[in-house]
Amino acid sequence: MPLCLIRHTRVAATAGLCYGQFDVPLADTFAEEARAVREALTRRYATNLPPIWSSPSLRCRSLAETLGAPFRLDPRLRELNFGAWEGRTWVELDSPEARHWGDNWQTAAPSQGESLPELLQRLRNFLAEIDSRDALLITHAGPIRALHHLLLGEALETAFRRPVGYGELLCL
Repeated sequence: MPLCLIRHTRVAATAGLCYGQFDVPLADTFAEEARAVREALTRRYATNLPPIWSSPSLRCRSLAETLGAPFRLDPRLRELNFGAWEGRTWVELDSPEARHWGDNWQTAAPSQGESLPELLQRLRNFLAEIDSRDALLITHAGPIRALHHLLLGEALETAFRRPVGYGELLCL
């Protein structure tokens, strides 16, 4: 079976908020969206779910808890760490430093945060420890895009332009 990825459900965050690893509350639509995820998993797997790993972020862990199956938390599935920028709006962050990061997102790191190469390395380390041919990962848009790059060989520009919907099930 393929490696399947699910992005967490919607969050109740202010529009334009940089929240990477910052825990934000779940949206009011959580129960409905979690039910849709469970239905998609039932269509794909019936009752035979593969091993499940989840980011420990509230928005992922809460979804994993609704699946009614054992799961493991792994911090390597967290979103990119935006460091000092977490919890601030992108408008507040408009500065030469933020523009430098935006122009050099493939190599630069946000202030006190992590770079894309660091995110890619933690995902490589994670994949090396699991049987990635048969697993379900509940994670974030950044790691999902990074996994498209790592596992499918997509160019970073292509992978990071890829839309990833909330609660979307993607199998590689």
